[in-house]
Amino acid sequence: MERISEGRTLKKGAAGFYSLLGQSIAMISPLGAVAATMTGAAEFAKGSLPLAYIISIFGVLIWINTPYQFSKKINGAGGFYTFNSQGASPTYGLIIGYMMWFSYFMVITNAILFTSGVFIPGTISYFLHFNIGSYTWIPIMTAFIVILTVIAYLGIKPSLAYSFTASVIEIALLVITSVVIIVALGSKNTYVPFTAGPADGFAAVAVGMVLAIFSMSGSSAVVTLGEEAQQPRKNIKKALLISFIITGVVFVLTSYALTVGWGVSKMSTFFTSSVPGLIVSDKYLGLPFTIVLFVFIINSLFAGSLAPLNTSSRMIFSMSRDGLGPSMFSKVHPVHKTPYIAIITMAGVAYVVSLAAGLLIGPEDGFLYLVTASSAALFVGHILSNFGLGVTYKKLKEFKILTHAVIPAIATVILAIAMFYSFVPPAYPVDYSIITAVVFIIISAIAIVIYAIKHPEAIKRAGSTDMEVQNDIYREK
Repeated sequence: MERISEGRTLKKGAAGFYSLLGQSIAMISPLGAVAATMTGAAEFAKGSLPLAYIISIFGVLIWINTPYQFSKKINGAGGFYTFNSQGASPTYGLIIGYMMWFSYFMVITNAILFTSGVFIPGTISYFLHFNIGSYTWIPIMTAFIVILTVIAYLGIKPSLAYSFTASVIEIALLVITSVVIIVALGSKNTYVPFTAGPADGFAAVAVGMVLAIFSMSGSSAVVTLGEEAQQPRKNIKKALLISFIITGVVFVLTSYALTVGWGVSKMSTFFTSSVPGLIVSDKYLGLPFTIVLFVFIINSLFAGSLAPLNTSSRMIFSMSRDGLGPSMFSKVHPVHKTPYIAIITMAGVAYVVSLAAGLLIGPEDGFLYLVTASSAALFVGHILSNFGLGVTYKKLKEFKILTHAVIPAIATVILAIAMFYSFVPPAYPVDYSIITAVVFIIISAIAIVIYAIKHPEAIKRAGSTDMEVQNDIYREK
């Protein structure tokens, strides 16, 4: 088989294990997740928030089984697209590819809007009692996306070096904050948050668990670095697992510290406060540390925006390189070896979408609309990939009932429950989010099926270039 020319490939061997680990953790965005998703989980789980996170660890372990098992055999810039195209079928994989691309793309939009239009104004309003203005978020978001684009454009190494450094600092700050709060409380520490009592039953804990699972699910985005990773079949699955373990332990610790720091019986007011994590930090660690924490939460949200920009641009690059997307997205920068046109386009369109959402329905509702649309596509894409995993390993004649059927089936049930509690009953703007995601999924799926019928030979290229590059990587070892 003829090798792929260097002008059509990304920078091989640019990402070692620690860089991959940084990408995994950055997509989770620990400090950002505490500021956003953990606060949302507390609305339901209340004083049982730590219990929700403990249970969610098992949920996430089941969730990441599918990309973990896939990455043992198949890797590439397309991630889930390549997994399913080369495993289940080309048409099936391309449908999932565009679905997961949509999800990761929408993560960029909701992250930049939340940071500029919700978190920064809310923090300034609470601590300084000052309203920065209705439209100040626009220049903040503009600067945010420009810096993101430049870093992603300059190459994967700067992006991953930044992500890894930011991740280490975030984890350290969360551990320090949690330990100080727990030590300061002394004898007031209690086991009660690890029971369902404060939530008035397991039903509320289960809903909180759904959001807790979502807050730790981003690690699977690392699979799109298969072309740039060193020893991808080894290091990607390793980064997936270790990032999950690290963030899982830290989230349980942090959820407990914030719960007891706020007051177990008072957790009903945690969600309704503008920035509860910073309020608790100010109470136990003082304003100077809280300012540092604020800065690094912004940094976390920045890294959490950079990671999906890298991911979505590589997915569309991979599909386009196979002739199954706009050809301009398959171009690689001659110096930086990045899919630079895809990066610039994804960033530009994400900015326009975020701006439109913020202006039309406001930053808060705009954020909810964008994040829910992303969640819907992510859940469906993962469910379809769970089925694709079993098909893939049957083709490989390495099928194992537990890891390739039972665990994916449990993951599908968890995801179905997550979808139900996230979207039922539908409420503004969630109902419009679901419509947006469903319309995108249906239109893209119909278009792909029609294309596959009309161009059966072309559709067979799905994921093939990624596999050829992988073969080159292992031949060169």
